[in-house]
Amino acid sequence: MRPVPLRKSTKLWFVVLAAAIVASVVLHRIPNANGCATLVAALAIAQAACILLWRAGRAAFRLIIRRLTLRLAFSYFLIGIVPIPLLAALLFLCAYMLANQYAANRLRREITAVGESAVRGDATLPGVVVGPDGLVKRSDVPWLSAGSAAPWAATLTRPGFLVHGEVVALAVRSGAEGPIRLLDLTDPKTPWLQQLADRTGYEVGVDVGTSSRKGNDFNVELASEEEERGMRVGDKKLREGADAIRRSPSGEPDADAKAWGGAWVHAFYLETALNAVAENAKSGRNVAVLMAVTSPRVITRQLFSQGVDEISGVFRVALLVLSGIVLAVYAVALIIAFVLVGSIARNVNRLTRATRAVAAGDFSVRVASKSRDQIGDLARSFDGMAASIQDLLVETAKKERLENEIGVARTIQQKLLPSPEASLGGVSILAHFAPVAEIGGDYYDYLRMPDGRLAFALGDVSGHGLPTGLLVAMAKSALSSLVEAGLVDGELFARLNELIHRSTDPRHYMTLAFLAYDPASREGVLTNAGQLAPYRVRGAAVEALPLPSFPLGLFSGRTFPSRRERFESGDLLVFCSDGLIEAADAADEPFGFDRFEAVLRARAADGPAALRDAILNAVEAHTGVRPPEDDRTLLLLSLDGAGAEATAIESSPKSSE
Repeated sequence: MRPVPLRKSTKLWFVVLAAAIVASVVLHRIPNANGCATLVAALAIAQAACILLWRAGRAAFRLIIRRLTLRLAFSYFLIGIVPIPLLAALLFLCAYMLANQYAANRLRREITAVGESAVRGDATLPGVVVGPDGLVKRSDVPWLSAGSAAPWAATLTRPGFLVHGEVVALAVRSGAEGPIRLLDLTDPKTPWLQQLADRTGYEVGVDVGTSSRKGNDFNVELASEEEERGMRVGDKKLREGADAIRRSPSGEPDADAKAWGGAWVHAFYLETALNAVAENAKSGRNVAVLMAVTSPRVITRQLFSQGVDEISGVFRVALLVLSGIVLAVYAVALIIAFVLVGSIARNVNRLTRATRAVAAGDFSVRVASKSRDQIGDLARSFDGMAASIQDLLVETAKKERLENEIGVARTIQQKLLPSPEASLGGVSILAHFAPVAEIGGDYYDYLRMPDGRLAFALGDVSGHGLPTGLLVAMAKSALSSLVEAGLVDGELFARLNELIHRSTDPRHYMTLAFLAYDPASREGVLTNAGQLAPYRVRGAAVEALPLPSFPLGLFSGRTFPSRRERFESGDLLVFCSDGLIEAADAADEPFGFDRFEAVLRARAADGPAALRDAILNAVEAHTGVRPPEDDRTLLLLSLDGAGAEATAIESSPKSSE
């Protein structure tokens, strides 16, 4: 415990007391001492002693109150505050578990009713006839072949589930000697799930699971979760397939945006498939899963409903009355507690008001307490915290403004790029641009030249972030302006090189591949400045079109080579950035040119869109969970129409290295 500092007046009274005691002792030793002086000394001793005793008592009282405040505050917190969220969490958990179990049992009961009703009303349902020997005699479904063992048929006393792959079928026996009818719950064309949703009032779904037990742990993994982990970005087909087995109740939805009416109660009914051992030994999927999503309003309405609808209101009133009584008792206890600690609470009123002001957003408030007890220490700590939060908010606001500006810059950069799918003068264009940062350094473009040719470009600026984005925007604008001015090939690159060299430092440069293509003659001129060589794909033949050169902006006065090519109808030109080739896996092995060219040979015949997806999927499969470290850009040009035989012609470049 920290000692209480003495005030100056207290020290003075100690001096007075000591002086009065000394004077009294001296006067008692002096013969015939003046009685008046002795009386004054005695009065001084008495006065100083009384004042010091009063102050000592007050200091001791403050120390006692200080410790008692801590004990009372902590006890009040433990008794009056902590049990509330714990009890609320326990009640919520119990209610959620009961709602889950109720909805799960209702799913089983209603799917049984749906199956029995379907069998009674539709004799054309696919069925299976199983003989006394447990073998299938006749089957209307391909995955239950005649002659296969069906030991589960002997135990089918009520509708049960059969699982095959991702198919979940409800098996219902039609009569004592009749065939076993199968309702395919995973077929989106069948009405069974919709009937289940209408009967229960829930949004329902069905899935297949794999159960496993390890010690006391029991785990079920759904097939849709396995698909989700295997899905790649953009693989919409799998996602649509995974969502096709969910149904919502017909009519107006009962759920709304509020918590009581919101559909956030999830229920699952799991049942081991009848044919789990016989049919699913290889796949391991042995559990049929019925899923439901509903709202607390629907659950309580169903739980308390009887033949008379008003009975649910009686239960609701009873619950409200009991809740009100509990709340009233707790309110009385709170009032008593507040009365008991009222004297203590007065000492922290200023701190409370300051805390509320901070909670309301006023971080400039300060308690400025001069108290030297623990409340004063807390007030000073609060003042320091408020000052720190105020400084932090200022820094956060600056950071948010910067992030907003970067987001605007990203949007502008994306709008600077042309459409990723287009057709221009007999050339079908397909592009893919995936920046690794908010503002990427890759760039692609296509436009018409003044002489009637078509210009296609793909470039890569070193680095990432805002400086790179500014350089990309400048390069795009400059390239468009120079092309419109009639500059072509090496002359165009020379002017662009000078502009980039003057506008930035050597740490920032740009690689660029540029093709000027004439659709009439199917002749093109390729100019390259340090960019990866594009590929020409003709049938099963994949040919790189290399043209080594330095990037733009590194040195002033550089020249850049050009190469003239002739193309055929059906030729496919593939431009790519180094982010695809250098994409590395966990062992730092890059994707490489060999894998890239192998994908071109294998999938070019499937068309540009399929080839683009195949390249991106191959890169993702190679890198795995490792995040990309560079922008990834593809530009695919499909040359349409009839044309002459294509031969590569090396022309004298307008400029060379």
